[in-house]
Amino acid sequence: MHLTGGIAELMTIALVGELLHQSESGTWFALVKNEFSSLFPVLPDITRFYRVLKNLERVWADFALCLANNADEDTTYSTDSKPLPICKLKRARFPRAMTEAAKGFSTMGGVHGFKLHAVVNNAQAICRFAIVPANEADVTVARCLVNENEDDLSLILGDKAYLGMGIFTPSKRNARTPQPWTKLMDSARKLIETVFSSLTRAKHLVLGQLNSFWSVRASACRKIAAHNLGLWLGL
Repeated sequence: MHLTGGIAELMTIALVGELLHQSESGTWFALVKNEFSSLFPVLPDITRFYRVLKNLERVWADFALCLANNADEDTTYSTDSKPLPICKLKRARFPRAMTEAAKGFSTMGGVHGFKLHAVVNNAQAICRFAIVPANEADVTVARCLVNENEDDLSLILGDKAYLGMGIFTPSKRNARTPQPWTKLMDSARKLIETVFSSLTRAKHLVLGQLNSFWSVRASACRKIAAHNLGLWLGL
């Protein structure tokens, strides 16, 4: 996709806003438009800004993965999922326009909305990810993110939800032949929880004001791109 100067400027504004932990993209855009007109003399109205951010979903995703796929070949990875609720579970019974959302469960209980499934390397960069309805099983999505024929599954760490798919996980308590699981491996696996926490606290990965699955995907892709860009810049 060829980026014109206008779109490149809007991407820059959006990514800088994410790196500066701006929770409201519209408020940040208005601030830039008013206070930094010397840097961005010709900016569109706010509706076009929102429209461009949503239409760049695939560009955000490709940019994020490009930044993450420069890791060493012997790096370790961890995989997990994070709930992305669109409302509290008790309100899920009310009709909603976002029909792709579903009721699912996580370690934190029930969730109505979506889940972010990701694979993170030991530099905390997200190198593979998917955003799916919350009722999709973790193992089902992980099999799509991990290539069992090409990836070294022994370098991918997961929790017990991923038992049986070939990656390294803690064994069940009653396993006949438990595989070793050390504190170092547990710390490496939990890197992905640190990444999810960063996306929630610093990048404000919440879906309360989004009204379509398209918007959900575009917002998550943009925040993942900002996360990987921050790591690449050493921020």
